[in-house]
Amino acid sequence: MSEKTKSGGQSRAFVRWLFAAAFVFAVIYSGILSGLMDAAGLLFVIFGSMAVALLGFSRREIATAFRHAAGSDGTRHDLDRSAYFWEAAARNAWILGVLGSALNFTIALGGGSGGIAAIGNRMIQSFIVVLYGLVLAAVCLIPAMKIAGLSERTPEAEILRPRAVQPLIFERVTGYILLAALLGLVVSFLVRGSSQDGPLPVAKVMLHWPAILVVFGGAIALGIFMGGGAGARAWTLGFAMTGLIALLAGLIQALFGFVHTRIQEIAAAVAFIISASLFALLGLGVVAAPLEDREVMEGRRERPGPLSRMFWIVFPLLTFIFLLLTFIMVITPMKKHG
Repeated sequence: MSEKTKSGGQSRAFVRWLFAAAFVFAVIYSGILSGLMDAAGLLFVIFGSMAVALLGFSRREIATAFRHAAGSDGTRHDLDRSAYFWEAAARNAWILGVLGSALNFTIALGGGSGGIAAIGNRMIQSFIVVLYGLVLAAVCLIPAMKIAGLSERTPEAEILRPRAVQPLIFERVTGYILLAALLGLVVSFLVRGSSQDGPLPVAKVMLHWPAILVVFGGAIALGIFMGGGAGARAWTLGFAMTGLIALLAGLIQALFGFVHTRIQEIAAAVAFIISASLFALLGLGVVAAPLEDREVMEGRRERPGPLSRMFWIVFPLLTFIFLLLTFIMVITPMKKHG
C-alpha cells in the first residue's frame, strides 16, 4: 500500500469519526436520552460482552480482529475469522441485552414498595437494557460487514498452513470469573436499591427449580440423544427449544390463573416464565454460543448452522415479548368473581 493511499484512508477515517462524534454530542445535548440511562445495565452489556468473547476466542484472535477493524491488511482466511468475531460480538451484545433486562425485570418485580404504579415504572425502566444491547450489536456489525467486504476483495491464498489448536484455559477461566463477578455485582447493586418485599422476590424467581430442571435437564437430554456428531449445535438447539417450551408452558399456566382468578397460580407462572428466560439465555450465550465459536475458529465447521443463527436472534426476541406479556399480566387488575 502506497503512502498516498494510506494517508487518504487515514483522512477519511478521521472525517468519519468526526461526524460520528458530532452526532453523539448532538444526541446527548438534545436531551433525548434523558430517562434512558441505566448505568448498571450499560456496564453489564459492555463488560458482559467482553467476558463472553473470552469464552469463545483467544487473546490473539481478539487482537487480530481489532487490528483488522482498524484497517490492517491480512489474508482472506484471517479476515474471515475476524469478520466472524465481530458477528459473534454483535450476537453476544444482543443476548446479554435481553438477559440484563430479564435480570432487571426480576428485581423490579420483587420490589413491592410504592404499589403497582412504582413496580410498573421500574419494570418499564428494565427494558432499557435491551436498547443498549441492540445499539452495541449494531456497532459490532459495522466492522463485521467492513471486514467481510474486504475479505471478498482479497485473493485467496494458495496454501493455508494448519494452525495448532490451543486450549483457551486462561481465556475461559478469566471470562467465567469476570462474568460471575459482573452478575453478582449487578444483582447486588439492583437489590440494594429495591427492597424485596413484593410478591415475587429475587430468590424465589432465580431459584425456581421447575424452570431450572426443564431448561437444563431438557438441554442435556437433547444433547445426549443427538450425539457427538451434532457438536455444539446440539446445545444451542437444546437450550433454545427447552426455553421455548418453558415459556409457552408458563404462559398457558398464567392464562389458567386468570380464568380461575387465582393470584398464586399467576405468580407461579410469572416466576416460571422469567426463570426459564434467564437460564435459557445463560445457556445460549455462555455455553452453546462459545462452543460453536470454537468450532468455527478451529476450522471444524465453516460457519454456525442456520438453525443456530436463527435461535440466537429469535429466542432473545421471544424472551423480550414474553417479558412484555408478563408486564401486562402484572399491571392488569383482576376482580374476584362472586
